[in-house]
Amino acid sequence: MLENQNSACADWIKAYRPFFFESLSGITSVGANKVLLCDRDRGLLTEVDILSEIETFQKQYNVNDFARVDSICYLDTFLYFVYKNQIYKAEYYSQKDKLEPYLIAQLSDYYSFTGIAIADDKIIYLITEDKNILSYNLETQEVELIGTSPGISLVDDLCYWQGNLLIVDSQEQTVYVFSLEKREIIDEILTPFENPTGITVVYNEKIGRDILYVAYSRPSFEVYDTGDSEFKLKIDTAIRDNFIYPLVYKSDRDKKAVRSNGFLVEMSYVRKLHTLPEIAQEYRKVINLDWKISIPMNSDRQKLLSLQPIGNLPMRIEEIAQEENRKVAVFSIDEIDLATERRVFGWKALIELQSIKYLIKEEVRDISKEELERYSKYLQNEPQLDMESPYVIKAAKRAIKNVPEEQQNNVVAKAKAIRDYIYRKVTYVMDAYNDGTEAVLKSGKGSCGEYLNVFLSLFRLNNIPARTCGNYKIPAYKMQPGTRSLFLSPDFNHVWLQFYIPDLGWVPLESSADDEAASFRDWAKRYFMALSWYHVECRMGDYFEEVFERRNEQPFFLSPNDLSINDIKFKIISELDI
Repeated sequence: MLENQNSACADWIKAYRPFFFESLSGITSVGANKVLLCDRDRGLLTEVDILSEIETFQKQYNVNDFARVDSICYLDTFLYFVYKNQIYKAEYYSQKDKLEPYLIAQLSDYYSFTGIAIADDKIIYLITEDKNILSYNLETQEVELIGTSPGISLVDDLCYWQGNLLIVDSQEQTVYVFSLEKREIIDEILTPFENPTGITVVYNEKIGRDILYVAYSRPSFEVYDTGDSEFKLKIDTAIRDNFIYPLVYKSDRDKKAVRSNGFLVEMSYVRKLHTLPEIAQEYRKVINLDWKISIPMNSDRQKLLSLQPIGNLPMRIEEIAQEENRKVAVFSIDEIDLATERRVFGWKALIELQSIKYLIKEEVRDISKEELERYSKYLQNEPQLDMESPYVIKAAKRAIKNVPEEQQNNVVAKAKAIRDYIYRKVTYVMDAYNDGTEAVLKSGKGSCGEYLNVFLSLFRLNNIPARTCGNYKIPAYKMQPGTRSLFLSPDFNHVWLQFYIPDLGWVPLESSADDEAASFRDWAKRYFMALSWYHVECRMGDYFEEVFERRNEQPFFLSPNDLSINDIKFKIISELDI
């Protein structure tokens, strides 16, 4: 099975970037260790040996034959591809010097195909622009509708493997596993990077088994010297980052989840005591402080391996009972002169991070009274949630009014309806600074913190326990896949939420990542009950970091940002085998 494709080492998990590609649209295996890649913009073809990383293509071909081709597939010396509603075939391994495709079928009842997969020399699987999955018999020329893809956007590619169809959806950042026997989606796999465009299975002779490879074509940028006499830099944003990268995953049937592509990451969180002059002048010395900073948590997708102190302050670990026994690092300051002294302190953590996606196919039972009592903390009103506001109460009712009567107690159905309602009402605006849920709903603007407040309010008013999670995202767009030991700084703090599902527990929901224009009627579900590896969970509950007076455990009247500046760094150490 595909979920058992992993090995004891992960040195084979590395990226390859084809030369001169502008839009990597198609990928297919053409033999052991070899993949064929297609560029839909330029009509380029290139063959890559995944072991030697040598790129070559011996045959002559007409680039116009492969321009605007979204999907290619190879079987038994023949190359297949689709263009609009047509299926083409060409002899790939032959004595001919030129690759000459010819039309083998045109299905006039269908407008456009976006993916093709070959099971044998008789059956071709196709997927259409409107996400219909078709089976086409080459002998009888019969077409059968066998299913639909669950994503919201155009499907980008299709691949057959061991009785399953692997469906790539770029906007959902997901590979769907469609069982041909059951004729249903049995797994949903988050890809480690955005904008996946193709998928294939390649036999790797070095490790002795098949490996999934996903093609990506994502927006990128370059910074370069203009060559002027005075040193000037220019940013070019009109480029795309094209590469292929292995996809590894493991299904956990008990957790109803799929974990994919793990990374070993070093995270450093450091504070430098450097108070603003006006504060240092007014409060010259401070004494007996405990500075508490949350540390990365353990979860279904994240594992803290080690934690080391940074700087010259002693560090100890404490558990905060009221925050589900969450652990924090505590740095004790006996006395410090704010005007003349500088201290650097913090921690360095080694973390295993994976992507996770939960798939619940069966009906979810109601949350019991006992569960509601156990998690009553996550049903209560808090500052800025405005749960007593008639305006917010009315919004909470409107959010689920279209949920069918028989599903009014279904947590997943209500959560999905609330999410879509919020996305219709609120547009993402950085630094919106709306104070409270009512203000956000009325203005229709918010960033991650404002979105989070609205989600917490509407979930809790609909009897769904919900809590804050966060606090950082590794900026994966800055990362060159396969590149290690480069320090990456997050662009900003980030928060999302978790909500409770009976018999499953707490599942993530990225509250603002998938917001689109309000004219849309549906939104991508890539982070609905799912989270990518580059989300780092350090915060759970009310605070990530706080300064306390040691003697009475009361919060200090000056905040961490009043007293210091922080520095956060991530470093990718290696890819993980999961």
